[in-house]
Amino acid sequence: MILDVKSKNRCVVFLFYDKDGIVDQYVLDMLDDLRENAAFVYVAVNGVITPEGRARLARHSDEVFCRVNAGFDVGGYRDAIFNLGFRELAKYDELVLMNYTFFAPLYPFREMFETMNPKDLDFWGITKHHTVPGDPYDGKIVYGYLPEHLNSHFFALRRDFFLSWSYRDFICNMKNPGSYLESITQYEVIFTKHFADLNYKWAAYADSDRFEGTYYAPFMFAASELIEEDRCPIVKRRTFFSDYQFFLLNTAGECSYRAYEAIKKLPGVRTRPIWDNILRLQNLPDIRQVVHLTYLVDSEFTRHTFSPDDEAAVFVFCEPGVDRELVAGRYLRKIPDTVRVIYMDGPETYAEKLIAASMQAEDYFFVGVLNLFDVRKAPEPKSDAASLLYREEESVIGSAAQIGNILDEMKEERALGLLVPPVPSFGRYFAEIGDGWTGLYDELLETLKLLKMTFPVTKTDAHPAFPYGGSFWARGKALMRAGLYLRDGRLAELVRDPDKQLLIRLLLPFLMQEERYLTGIVTGTKYAAIEFTNQDYMLRVNNRMVFEKFGPDYYEQELKKIRGKA
Repeated sequence: MILDVKSKNRCVVFLFYDKDGIVDQYVLDMLDDLRENAAFVYVAVNGVITPEGRARLARHSDEVFCRVNAGFDVGGYRDAIFNLGFRELAKYDELVLMNYTFFAPLYPFREMFETMNPKDLDFWGITKHHTVPGDPYDGKIVYGYLPEHLNSHFFALRRDFFLSWSYRDFICNMKNPGSYLESITQYEVIFTKHFADLNYKWAAYADSDRFEGTYYAPFMFAASELIEEDRCPIVKRRTFFSDYQFFLLNTAGECSYRAYEAIKKLPGVRTRPIWDNILRLQNLPDIRQVVHLTYLVDSEFTRHTFSPDDEAAVFVFCEPGVDRELVAGRYLRKIPDTVRVIYMDGPETYAEKLIAASMQAEDYFFVGVLNLFDVRKAPEPKSDAASLLYREEESVIGSAAQIGNILDEMKEERALGLLVPPVPSFGRYFAEIGDGWTGLYDELLETLKLLKMTFPVTKTDAHPAFPYGGSFWARGKALMRAGLYLRDGRLAELVRDPDKQLLIRLLLPFLMQEERYLTGIVTGTKYAAIEFTNQDYMLRVNNRMVFEKFGPDYYEQELKKIRGKA
């Protein structure tokens, strides 16, 4: 069936789900563009929704239908079709079934619809998954292998197709899936082949045939190419938080980084709605890891022109008895004259000084904190503490050029609220930090619960980036807002207790997350050479021991062997 190139006579069924019932801006942006390209937009809500959220959906669509969260997306689509009825749907040339699991539009949907309208098709989608030999779902796929198929986050069905007895029989007589696995194996991966075998014609808008044999899932592994070369109007939400093993098994881990870089280059596309949603719902360490929020800034050269307009300041926390000039003089002299330096030398705890700095932070676009602790009070060997202080100074200050480049990175990524040095993994800190949570995971959860923060904080293979040594760079506004939480009376005891200051540092990136700011890792190219050597050395030694015991294999398989799950 061919449509007029400019036809907008379509009904869009938009399936929405949010565990908190909140409707974020990205959803409204998507609905607004869809309404310009459709005659009717029908929102099917799976599960709970706040009154404000329902009102927002109603303002940006033609009708909102709320249902019990049963049957996943498939159940929502089926109920929407049955509620509207085939007689009503027959008024439209096309029925679009789509969901909330991607950010869009990166390009106007109009381009996509006008490209696909004149094509003689029965159904089509935006992206597709390529054939996988064998069944990765342990025999759950009826064909015995994973066939090439359109991704079910967007199906466009032409009228002759969705009114056919073939489609009606399929959609009416199938049962709602009882699990996510069933929704994949009994709907998404079989839909395309089932109807192709009945001689129905289909296509993908972002044609990824050139990646056949290279990527099974181009919409994840080649997202940047689809965006830049095929003008793909969507990017999957899980691009920004998937298990990193998923990427390392199939690539060098560059996929999400390249996709985000491609998105940032697009004119008129706002990235803030992406982070407002992701930071509310996802695990912060996973986000940082998969998007590679690690900044290796040049220590020798910068294009940054320092001026009073930078409105930057460095707060220097100094424990009593520490000779500031002796331990940090050569770094303090590298801070440009246009960056104000504010000294805090009193006996207050780290958290009390942090609160004081946060109360002045709003006066500056960017705020650095250099924490000069007393190496003499550290456990033996004190050389560990001396090296920790060295890497803090090298990462946060380093040189005037490095400071300029840090300011430029934070100007470019407006969602970046906090930059911290790499978490140490040498000497006694290797054992103290352990799995990355320094033994404070449970206390952290209790503190976040006390503050009524609801985003997930889970132990995964990603570790949290936080200012272990106390030094960092922050966006002034972000630090000011984080400081408001530290001033909360419920945290008064933590703030005053000298033994709880590491917990305060671990807490800081999560306070930023509550305000929808990202946390990244930063260091200069000068120190990065040392850090890279350390990490590579430790990895190679660990690998040798693992290979001697289990034999060489994929990283994922080695982990399974170590964990006794192979």
